[in-house]
Amino acid sequence: MSAKPAGKTKPSCSEGGDLRVQTDNGETFITATQRPDGSWRKARRVKEGYIPQDEQPKYQNRMQLEASSVRSSVPVGMNPRGAGAVRKPVSAIKANVCITPQDHFQKKIDLTKKKLEDIEGMEARIASGELVPQPNQVKKIERKQEYLDEIEKLTPEMEKL
Repeated sequence: MSAKPAGKTKPSCSEGGDLRVQTDNGETFITATQRPDGSWRKARRVKEGYIPQDEQPKYQNRMQLEASSVRSSVPVGMNPRGAGAVRKPVSAIKANVCITPQDHFQKKIDLTKKKLEDIEGMEARIASGELVPQPNQVKKIERKQEYLDEIEKLTPEMEKL
């Protein structure tokens, strides 16, 4: 087989930047081209729909596609993150912040009560046979009295303030 097509040819450049020639017997060839350094590429036979490696679009994942679409839709000099977003005003005081000393004590008491509720729930599940306690759960259950003592200690201190 020779690399040169025989018979009538019809050039086609629709599928890429190269010149494609289709022979009478249905074979498609990319014609010989000259490289920038002056050397020549051979003509080569290709399948229908072939796109050379150099002309295939670069793969972009979803994040890259989103980033490129944001870049193109934002005017030059504008921050892309703040382009369409409505910024919320920054509040001076957060809702979950302890302001007074009583708030600090109340927060400690609430956290300790939550730990006690977890322990009581574990004890109920162990009693019903639903749970086989792990070593760390056994240690937590053993600390139940410490949590009760801590609540008894914190409650009078909070009431003093």
